[in-house]
Amino acid sequence: MTGLMEKLELDARPRDVVGRRVTQLRRRGEVPAVLYGHQQASVSVSIDATALERIWHRAGRSHLVDLRLDGGRARKVLIREYQHNPRSGAPVHVDFFAVNLREKIAVDIPVVVTGRSPAVEEMKIGQLQQPLTTLRIECLPDKLPAQLTVDVSELTEIDQSITIGQVALPDGVTLAHAHGAEVDENQVVVKVAPLRVREEIEEAAAAPEAEAEAAAGEEGAAPPEAESPEQPS
Repeated sequence: MTGLMEKLELDARPRDVVGRRVTQLRRRGEVPAVLYGHQQASVSVSIDATALERIWHRAGRSHLVDLRLDGGRARKVLIREYQHNPRSGAPVHVDFFAVNLREKIAVDIPVVVTGRSPAVEEMKIGQLQQPLTTLRIECLPDKLPAQLTVDVSELTEIDQSITIGQVALPDGVTLAHAHGAEVDENQVVVKVAPLRVREEIEEAAAAPEAEAEAAAGEEGAAPPEAESPEQPS
């Protein structure tokens, strides 16, 4: 199963402010950006920060966006790079890639778990683990799914899993080689792991805290009271 791709739109304006002066641009609530790609010379633009954040949370790097430059014809683009302030989370720069609707592209698509595993929810003998949260797929830009889903309602035993090869892909979509490596269809996407794995992880995480508390207790302990010297009778 896949999510439906909704239409997202964003307006951009040509930008001649570059270098350190872009700080002034950000203070006005705008984000410096670059548009490049298919039949598109690299051009500097600016985007309203609020509108960009809203689109980013809905599009990520895998959703086509209709980018309209200075009120002109909209271009189908992907957000290729999104830089943000590590403290505030506010966007500081973004790259838009104009796609060719007749040419296939490779994109990392999020994988979403659906359903309830009987082994986890009913028998309570295991917990779900998801080693892969995205899959790299290849298709025409207008065929890009918003997400891929895996249904775990048939996972009833420990170590039972769903692999890459078992993920349902929509028509026109194929798995793509990730960074030149061959696709391993036996690689696990989601599995039922024994509960003891969680317990071991929790115990390992709690050990440093317990040691720190013990050390703090020793440092904060009151010194033993000195014995009072005997008074002469």
